[in-house]
Amino acid sequence: MHILSVSRVESHSAVVFQGNEMQGSMAVFFSRSSFHIYYDSWLQLSGNLCRESPFYAFGFFYREVNLRDSTVSVSGNQFISIRVTPTALWIPSVPRYFINGAIVAACNSVSGSEEAKYSIPSEYIATVLTCSDPCALAASCFPAYTTTASSDGCACTCAEGGHGDACLPVAVLEPPSTDGTDLCVRDVRVGVEVSAGFGTSVACYVGVTFAADVVVD
Repeated sequence: MHILSVSRVESHSAVVFQGNEMQGSMAVFFSRSSFHIYYDSWLQLSGNLCRESPFYAFGFFYREVNLRDSTVSVSGNQFISIRVTPTALWIPSVPRYFINGAIVAACNSVSGSEEAKYSIPSEYIATVLTCSDPCALAASCFPAYTTTASSDGCACTCAEGGHGDACLPVAVLEPPSTDGTDLCVRDVRVGVEVSAGFGTSVACYVGVTFAADVVVD
């Protein structure tokens, strides 16, 4: 997924990139411009499977990530086919705005054993956990709407306003339909660049293999 323009996630909002399978690429989640995460918000990249490791990194933020009272979580991602140890998260630049923000990286495994690498400037408050460490709440749960997380299974207990297993600020939408018509793209291979956004509120793909970039603008 390539995000081309400046992105802003704020005010108890969450962006979750989860449960995808992919082959090799330059980067799986790639932001070319500044990424702003403000006011009790959460970016989570979790539970994804890379059958071939990305060339640069799984999560690659070409510019800085600006955090204010918010969290970035990269957890539970698996890398299988490797030549060198893959980088799960790479942030080359130092943030311009950083107030009480945190980065949590937990249990990103390589071929089921060793840990992936991370390239995170020391200016960030980063916590790196192995698969044998106890669960960190922010690795699996939306912190603003979670009261506790179990240390063994990472089960989230939601506060008022939290929804679903991860205590998200809204319930996850069912695939969209109109008058019974399924508006999702299902079970095909897409070999051309796919653009999402541009005034569209929902893009639905189920069981789709992407052989080209997914661009969000």
